[in-house]
Amino acid sequence: MTSAAIKTEIDDPAAGFCALVEDALRKSSPDSVADETLQRVFSAAVRLYGAKAEGRAHELAPFGDKPVNATEAVTAICAIMRAADLNFFDLQMWYRRAPGEQR
Repeated sequence: MTSAAIKTEIDDPAAGFCALVEDALRKSSPDSVADETLQRVFSAAVRLYGAKAEGRAHELAPFGDKPVNATEAVTAICAIMRAADLNFFDLQMWYRRAPGEQR
């Protein structure tokens, strides 16, 4: 690993994973990223997002310069809802809360 690559990983610890994902998607080979790796990163990201968004007066935008499309978003939303044993009624109750409202 070059010193530039090490500095990039220190400055942006997500850079390596994001580069791996971009390469897998560009090559149409999503299975080149291990399921366990995706699960660890996804779980950590969702937990951190929840912690950071909790109690904020304004909504925390979930995506930066790499937004997801509708199919990607709904696929992830449905999987998260099933994993958390949520239904659409539960989702509606949370959705109606104002950003920053105590949960």
